[in-house]
Amino acid sequence: MERRHGTSEPIQVPKSDTVVGATEYEKREVRRLAAELARRKIEALRVYEPLPFQERFHACMAKEALIQAGNQVGKSLAAFVEDARAATGQDPFNKYPEKDGVMVCLGMDEGHIGRVIHKYLFRAGSFRIIKDLETKEWRSFKPWLEDDWKRKKDAKPAPPLIPPRFIKRFAWKKRASHVFELCELHNGWTILAMGSKGEPAAGFQADLVHIDEDLERPEWYDEMIARLSMRDGKLRWSALPHSKNDALVNLVERSEDEKKDKNSSTVIFRATIFDNPYMPEHVKQENVKRWMKRGEDEYRKRALGEMVTDSVLMYPTFSKDIHNAIKFNEPRTPIQETLTKNDGVPPRDWCRYMVIDPGHSVCAVTFWAIPPPEVGDYAVVYDELYLQQCTAEKFGDAVSQKANDQTFQAFIIDAHGARIRDIGSGILPRVQYSKSLEKRGVKSIDTGHGFLSGSDDVSGREMKLRDWLHIGAGGETKFLCVVARCPNLCREFTRFKKKVMNGYVQDEGNRRSNCHAIETLEYAAAHGLRYIKPKQMASSKSRVARIIEARNAREEQRRVNARVHSGQLENYVNLGPTGE
Repeated sequence: MERRHGTSEPIQVPKSDTVVGATEYEKREVRRLAAELARRKIEALRVYEPLPFQERFHACMAKEALIQAGNQVGKSLAAFVEDARAATGQDPFNKYPEKDGVMVCLGMDEGHIGRVIHKYLFRAGSFRIIKDLETKEWRSFKPWLEDDWKRKKDAKPAPPLIPPRFIKRFAWKKRASHVFELCELHNGWTILAMGSKGEPAAGFQADLVHIDEDLERPEWYDEMIARLSMRDGKLRWSALPHSKNDALVNLVERSEDEKKDKNSSTVIFRATIFDNPYMPEHVKQENVKRWMKRGEDEYRKRALGEMVTDSVLMYPTFSKDIHNAIKFNEPRTPIQETLTKNDGVPPRDWCRYMVIDPGHSVCAVTFWAIPPPEVGDYAVVYDELYLQQCTAEKFGDAVSQKANDQTFQAFIIDAHGARIRDIGSGILPRVQYSKSLEKRGVKSIDTGHGFLSGSDDVSGREMKLRDWLHIGAGGETKFLCVVARCPNLCREFTRFKKKVMNGYVQDEGNRRSNCHAIETLEYAAAHGLRYIKPKQMASSKSRVARIIEARNAREEQRRVNARVHSGQLENYVNLGPTGE
């Protein structure tokens, strides 16, 4: 696709200013044009070199796109480059009109407009440039390259993203502080700068809305979407990691729900410091160590690029990027390589476990795989069940379908929840669940159709799970999750918070919130799932055989019941409506 660079006509410069018969005025004009050509050649948008995640962001055609990245990765730069490309008619992907467009840059307040928005768009230095030793042409400065780092004194600020030649006029609110309300360009584009502390602006249509950082008033989001509707405009949001905005949280969740849709209207772009292929490994580790000393929130913001919604998340270390067992871009660990090629399905020589948090409102089940020691020290959640209004029969059916022909080492269940008797029958849930598995021929090597009890030591299992979620200096972690197959588990991580009493945060989880899937992780971590080489179970049956066996068992039970009621069988006691 041909790339456009502004709306002005190309500058034609003679090869020399010593044209025979040229006047001094003509020679000066040639020199002026040559200087102008040189300036245009190094304009910021011409020498900008996007990283892979930045290029994917620029190429995105979705209605809404959120860009979220770690420190020194280029989140803000990419967002403002997108603004400048749109306003100057230089978007290589033709997402915006070349002329007569309207863009809104929305920040927190006036200070944000002057310090951030105006600085990025209209002042030099959004990034640095350096002259290439081979081509002798100016390009982006890459401090992670040894040759560039040695010549860092030769680097200089890049020209403004929107050069002065495009600007027709500014309407200033506080000129001394660079707080502008409007900027008109010669190509007919208008840039509106707004702060989100006041009432949402209305009465106009827009082609692009860029929300930078957070919103003081969440209702701005809905109003901006309305401004974009008539012109089929785009919303771009560059979110700082500490955002608490409900609109932003909803946008993130919507992007996750639409992830599998190729025509998704909402897309999120993430990058961490570990995904930066240009940054030397020792620099990454030094940065990580420095940020960890400042606290976990600082590490999450700067290394992982995560939104620190608040400081009361129970497991704030969890990252869908770092802990994802599937990764399509480099670099990948060997275990990620294996699981990515297998679409998240663990190899058959890995040891499997099933962990259950029973409940009627929600029964959560996570399926685990422990790889052989030579692969590494990992615990992988490769699938989940999240059964609402659950009964033992519903549980058995769902597990039977998931388990299929897999061999499990053991089943683990919440000891407390499993001791709460069913009101109707008075039977323990673990007994009901066990009977349901037995009826369907689902069992494990160690526990048969029954279960091991999960730990009742809440603080102890919380500590164990935190250890599993810990991210090392090189981005390594024990816990991995096939994110695409575990949406409910991932959602709970973003919502499971600590207790707050009298305004003080307690170091324990608020168990009244939805944490069913996370509790299965706690039981697994407390148990210390270990690798045992799988063996073929002697009684292993195909799913069809299990179904036939269960059907025959039910028919036999009906015959027995009939004989009991008819008095044909003596000394036989039927306890409860299910014969338990």
